[in-house]
Amino acid sequence: MFAAEDIQEARLRLPGGPDWLAVAEDGVWVKRDDGTLDRIDPDTGKSALSVELGGGLCQGVGAGLGAVWACRDTDVVRVDPASGEVTAVFPLNKTASQGHLVTASGRLWVLAGDGSTLRGLDPATGAVVTTIALGARGTDVGAGPAGLWVASQPDGQVLRVDPDAGTVAVRATGLDRPLAVAVTDQVWAGGADATVRLDPSTGAVQVTTAVGIGLDGSIAAAGDGVFLRNGERFLVRLDAATGAPVSGVSADVESAGDVVVAFGSVWTTAYDDATMFRLPAS
Repeated sequence: MFAAEDIQEARLRLPGGPDWLAVAEDGVWVKRDDGTLDRIDPDTGKSALSVELGGGLCQGVGAGLGAVWACRDTDVVRVDPASGEVTAVFPLNKTASQGHLVTASGRLWVLAGDGSTLRGLDPATGAVVTTIALGARGTDVGAGPAGLWVASQPDGQVLRVDPDAGTVAVRATGLDRPLAVAVTDQVWAGGADATVRLDPSTGAVQVTTAVGIGLDGSIAAAGDGVFLRNGERFLVRLDAATGAPVSGVSADVESAGDVVVAFGSVWTTAYDDATMFRLPAS
């Protein structure tokens, strides 16, 4: 177990509840609960651009298809990554829990209402071009080489959707409150008290690890590592081949947050502690 203060590459104070993260070519974007959106420069470790989105508390940020995506109340906003200008606002009744606004198959994917509907948006116009009935209340979305996946914490399910057919292609059930998914060529679902790796073709559980992300943490995967963020253990790294915990990091913070792997490092937030960390990825 390492202490964050002994190994951290950077520690940034960000008032206003820094929480959800997204990776873009120009840096790591962080959404604060007070409605501020920041781009963190990977070279300096400091905020290089700050955007005031306004509105009430909302969760969610993403980057892709030439834009940064965030939220204002239940609307989705499109932000120019160079200028920080809000270029469009789309009234979509976005699900409150969706923290990761992902792009895949040329569309932005947004959970709507109680989360049981997944909408695929044209990134230029915001028009809904795909609507998928999930048959479960989705809480977050992940995408990668293994496909487009939705986690459903209240229904204990993780779904792979076919974006072109507009259907649910795989449904894994009976899982431990899966809050979020991390998708590479593997599929990992972080639950409250356990984390599982799923077969991308069938949804069958391949590996189970008795370490979860709680009810407000997150999960990220890259290379041979899977990183679990929760409020109690701060950060745990799993071996992607076996699912076994191989290292951990403690920190003098009490809140959970998001986690991503980018620019050779692990980035994570602690929303109630007004803090963002950059840590070694190995």
